[in-house]
Amino acid sequence: MMGSDIEYVCLGPGKYKVITKIYRQCKGIPLYFSAIQMYCDGQSFNVNVTRTSIRDITPTCSGTTNPCNPQNTTSSEGVEEHTFEAIIDFNTSPYNAFKNNNCCQVYFASTQCCRDELITTQPYENFYTESMLDICNVAKTTNKCNNSPQLTTPPVSYICCNQPFTFNNGVSDRVDGDSLGYELGNPMKGLGQNINKNSPFTAQIPMTPYCPPNPGTVNCKPLPNAKPPRGFYFDKETGDIVFTPTNCDEAGPVVIEIKEYRKDSATKKWLLIGITRRDMMMIVKQCADNNPPQITGINKHTVCEGNKICFQIDSKDEMFSPNQTVADTVDLSWNGGILGATFRIIDPTAREKSAEFCWQTKIGDARPAPYTFAAIAKDDACPRPAVTVKGFNITVKYKARSTRKYDILDCGKLKFQAFPVDTFNMPASSYKYQFTIRDSTNSGLPLYNGFKQKDSIKFKRGGKYLITH
Repeated sequence: MMGSDIEYVCLGPGKYKVITKIYRQCKGIPLYFSAIQMYCDGQSFNVNVTRTSIRDITPTCSGTTNPCNPQNTTSSEGVEEHTFEAIIDFNTSPYNAFKNNNCCQVYFASTQCCRDELITTQPYENFYTESMLDICNVAKTTNKCNNSPQLTTPPVSYICCNQPFTFNNGVSDRVDGDSLGYELGNPMKGLGQNINKNSPFTAQIPMTPYCPPNPGTVNCKPLPNAKPPRGFYFDKETGDIVFTPTNCDEAGPVVIEIKEYRKDSATKKWLLIGITRRDMMMIVKQCADNNPPQITGINKHTVCEGNKICFQIDSKDEMFSPNQTVADTVDLSWNGGILGATFRIIDPTAREKSAEFCWQTKIGDARPAPYTFAAIAKDDACPRPAVTVKGFNITVKYKARSTRKYDILDCGKLKFQAFPVDTFNMPASSYKYQFTIRDSTNSGLPLYNGFKQKDSIKFKRGGKYLITH
């Protein structure tokens, strides 16, 4: 067992498909797995699952054979992803017992003996991971369904010693658009049982990063943009992990938790509706001399709803001089995390690819939670290509809109009223206005900030004016 994560898809109010993915070390024994567990306030069920796919997710060079061959047998060093599925209906027996007993936080769990025997950062224990769905809080929201975030990037299990490592799980919540928060969590060996890591490691610093000038130090200040990156950096907004591993014999679990929030339809307060965990194994290897590809540029953007946003994403891959004599070619792709957006490779013949990302937003796309996608850069270094995955956030802001009314009064006066369209969920009295008033020659009258109903503006007799805001 190298890792696991559990997702769920809503098939209708109270009915879910639970998808369990298990990552198997191909040098180990075959995987036999037949059930997941469900827990809630002391109640529990075993749920039979059906294996729907097995695939080799080991990064390999073009034209080479996948190491996990034949499937689910003891073979070469590599990683297999096994997918299992089950249908859970909380409206029917036996699972309606949770609702009938006012049980809210339902946990789906994957457990197995044993974790990978290569682990050095914590005791060798059984494997356990879980995801949570709060069926009570989901019922309090407008949308009575919840789809867990999807983890679109396979876990990268093998990382190269003394080479920068950037990874993102490609978390996407395209269906519901809920607000997501990222944390690093503790590996577990059973329900409610965390595994304490060996000193000096913690959940927040689970591996030995580059921390000059003191070899072996792990808790230095993270500097993800240093060359090479220093410390163990985790971005709570995008879920990016960035560090330079320096212990070439190290291996251990790294756990990311994604907490999912949605507003109560009545109180408008944020509710925790689910938690998704990915428990993944990272094994540090001594690799050939190589600089992994980097993805450059700003990865957090904002745009107003209805506007179009475009920006360029570049990849860089410097030669490892003098030992590397042929420069790597970099493939650049994305996980398709934002519906309707485009990701175009500008010059497919370039060694270091660049892409143009574009998205025409619509009125109604604004929301508190950012839209997310991941960019993936992979070089052609053999026998172990280097892969970099970086998360991108785009926050779509609400656009201020209003209707207007004009009344021509006596004595050359004009009464002008603006009625805001509530796009911000705030009372009209809280709005402030900025108006530019121009005449037919485009000459502007003074800008009025915080325009109030009693403010008055004198117009020239017979003049023509354009009022914009």
